Amino acid sequence: MIQVVTDSTSDVPEAVAQRLGIVVLPMIVEVDGRAYRDGVDLTRQQFYEHLPSYAKFPKTAAASPEVFANAYRAARDAGAEAVVSIHIARTVSGVCNAAELAASDVAKEGITVRVVDSGSMTIGLGWQAIAAAEMAKEGASLDAIAEAVEAMKARIRILAMADTLRYLRKGGRVSSLTAGIGELLRIRLLIELKQGKISQVDRVRSRSRGIQRLIEEAQKFTGQVRRFTLLYTAGSSDEDLAKLRQALQPLAPIEPAEPLLITPVIGAHFGPGGLGIAILTT
Repeated sequence: MIQVVTDSTSDVPEAVAQRLGIVVLPMIVEVDGRAYRDGVDLTRQQFYEHLPSYAKFPKTAAASPEVFANAYRAARDAGAEAVVSIHIARTVSGVCNAAELAASDVAKEGITVRVVDSGSMTIGLGWQAIAAAEMAKEGASLDAIAEAVEAMKARIRILAMADTLRYLRKGGRVSSLTAGIGELLRIRLLIELKQGKISQVDRVRSRSRGIQRLIEEAQKFTGQVRRFTLLYTAGSSDEDLAKLRQALQPLAPIEPAEPLLITPVIGAHFGPGGLGIAILTT
C-alpha cells in the first residue's frame, strides 16, 4: 500500500480525503500573533469573516518537519510500504522543503518517502493528490504513481484575479509602488500559475472586465478541457460566480459542482473578492 500525503493548500474536500485515505496536513496561519492550524483551529469562514479587520497582516507558514515526519511514521505503522507526499508549488511556499527534511530524517528509520512538487496550488494540487490516491487504491507502485503525477502537472493551470493589490503588497508579492498605483486606479491583476511559474496575464480597471478576461483565457482551451473548478475568496458575489459558470459549463464539466472557497493560507495573500478557475486539460 502506498500512502498519499498532501497539505491543506490542496483544497481536497474532506469527504474525498476520507474516502481515498488521503492524509491532509494543516499548514499554519498566524493572525494577530496567534498561530492556527488551517482547517483545525481556524475555519475558512472564521478567517474570511475577519480578514479586513485584522490588526496585522496574516502570516502563513509550512507545518514543521516534525509534523511531516510524524505523518510518515504513522503511515508506516498503518502498514504503508511507502509514502508519496505531494505539495504546493515550491516557487510559492516552503512546504516541499519541510517535507524533504522530514523524508530525510525518516529514511534513517527505513521509511521510503517520495516528495513531489505539484507546481500548483489549491485544487490543482488537490487533483494530483486525488489521482495518486486512486492509483494507490488500485495497487500501483510508488514509481508509477510519481510518474503519473509528474505527467499531470503539465495539464493543470490556475487562472486568478485579485480584486485588490493591497494584500499582495502586504505579503511582499508586489512592490509598494506598484500596489499603491494599482489601488489608486482600482487595478485588478490577473495571473496564471502553471508548473510552478506565475505569470501576469493582464491588468484591468474594472471587476466586470476582469471576469470577462478570466473567461476569455479559459476559452482558449476549448476542446482541450477535461474539467473546470471555480475558486473564490470571501467577498465574491454569487452573481460573479454564476457568470463564470454560465460561460464555462458548455465547454467542460465543472467539478465539484459548487465553487471552492480557497484555503486561508492562499487567501491571506490574495485578499477578499478573489476569483479563479482551475483547469485540467486532456
